[in-house]
Amino acid sequence: MKRGGVRNAPNISQERLNAAASGAVQPSSAPIVNTLRERVGAIVGNVITLPICGKNVKFTLKTIPGERVEKATMVWAGNERLQELLTETSLDDLIPSFLSSGQQNPAFGREISGVVEVADGSRRRKAAIITGSDYRVLVGDLDDEQMSQFSLLGNEYRPTSAYERGKRYTRLLETKYDNNVSQLADAENIDRKVIMRCVNTAELPIEVISLFTNPTELSARAGEELHKVHESHKAEMMSLVEEFAAYKKAGEKLDTALIIKTLKNAGKEPENERKKEVTVRNFGPGITARYKGDDVDLSFRGVAPDLIKRVESILEAMGKEGGISSDVNQLLGTLEQKLTGKK
Repeated sequence: MKRGGVRNAPNISQERLNAAASGAVQPSSAPIVNTLRERVGAIVGNVITLPICGKNVKFTLKTIPGERVEKATMVWAGNERLQELLTETSLDDLIPSFLSSGQQNPAFGREISGVVEVADGSRRRKAAIITGSDYRVLVGDLDDEQMSQFSLLGNEYRPTSAYERGKRYTRLLETKYDNNVSQLADAENIDRKVIMRCVNTAELPIEVISLFTNPTELSARAGEELHKVHESHKAEMMSLVEEFAAYKKAGEKLDTALIIKTLKNAGKEPENERKKEVTVRNFGPGITARYKGDDVDLSFRGVAPDLIKRVESILEAMGKEGGISSDVNQLLGTLEQKLTGKK
C-alpha cells in the first residue's frame, strides 16, 4: 500500500532513513524477545506455532490495510503503555523504517468480536496509523495470562515511563493488593520506594507529561519532586505548563532539564526578590511609606486634601522635568513643612 506523508512529523535525518532502509534491526535487551523474533523470522507461509506460558499456540499472520488499522484493531486494556502519549516524536525510532520499508516485526494479539486486540505491538500500531502503513499481526487464541506475558515482554524491550508504570501500580494497589505497597513490591520484585515514586509521578496531570518529547524523559525521582510542587503550588505550576505547551505547539523543541528545573521552582520567590528587605516608615497620622529595594509604596489615609494635591503636584513636576528641578525641590520643601506641622 502506498504510504502518505506524515503531518507534523519529527525531523528525521537521511542517515536514519538509510539505516532503516538497510533492514538492520537492533537486538533486544530481553533474550525472550530475541528468541521470539528468531522463531517468527523463520515462519513459512502465514501460520506458526509458539509455546506461550507453557502452552502451544497457533498464530495466523494477518495484514491490516493502513486505512483500517485504527478501527480494526485495539490495544489490550491490560497493556500499561498509554496510547495518548504515543506521538510522532515519541515514535521517532519507528517512523523512519515504517516510511522506508514498512513494519519490520509483526505484533501479537487475539481476535475479539472481529477486532484484533493487540498485546505486544501498540507502538507499531500507532506508527502504522501515523504513516498510513499496513499493520501485520500474529493472531492466536490467547488467554489473559498469555496476553499479559506478551505485553510485559514488549514493554521490557521498549520500557514504559515512570508515569505509565505508576498508573499500573495504582490500578494493582486498588484492585488486587488492597493498597498494600509491600505486597505489590514483593510481587513485582521491586523496592517499595520506587513504587511510591512512580505512583506519585502518575498523579501529575497528563499536561505535564505531554511537555516531554518522550514520557520516559521524566524519571520517577524527578516526577515525585514535581508531584510535591504540584501539591503545594498547583496554580503556579500549571501556569508554567501552559506557557511551555504554547512553545511546544509553536514548534519549539523543549529541553528536558529546563522543563524540570522550571517546574520545580514554581511558586518560589526569585532569589533577588528574597534578598530585598521590606521596611515601613510612618510620617504622621495616616501617612506611611513601604520600601522594598528601589520600590516605594506611599499610603495616605484620612489626610487633608491639600496635602494630596501637593504630592500630586510634585509627581507631575517630576514627570514634566524628567528629574528633580529647583521647582520640585521647592515643592518638596513645602511638603516637608506641611508634614512637620502635622506631627
